[in-house]
Amino acid sequence: MTANGSKLGASHQLWMMNEVNKLIWPSPAGVGVMNPEAWTRTVDISLGTKNLEGSTVLTAAPAEGAWTDQYAVAANEALTAEGLNTTGDAFAPISVTLNEGGN
Repeated sequence: MTANGSKLGASHQLWMMNEVNKLIWPSPAGVGVMNPEAWTRTVDISLGTKNLEGSTVLTAAPAEGAWTDQYAVAANEALTAEGLNTTGDAFAPISVTLNEGGN
């Protein structure tokens, strides 16, 4: 993590990963498998929400086939077959103490 020169301290990095994990888990369909309705909602927001300059994140609808969950589904099946939990149904965030300076 910090061996490659990150300016962020270990406690700050641990806090960030703990927050990211809250966004990922639990994942009832398996990690990385997106709900098709969530994809459509994201595209709609990206096409229709303008920034201060009047631009949108997307200027055209994604091409057919831009979204697929076939690889995530296959990966989850393989990992589950190995006995791994890909849904995180027992996930609970940890308590992180941020140290001064993030260290």
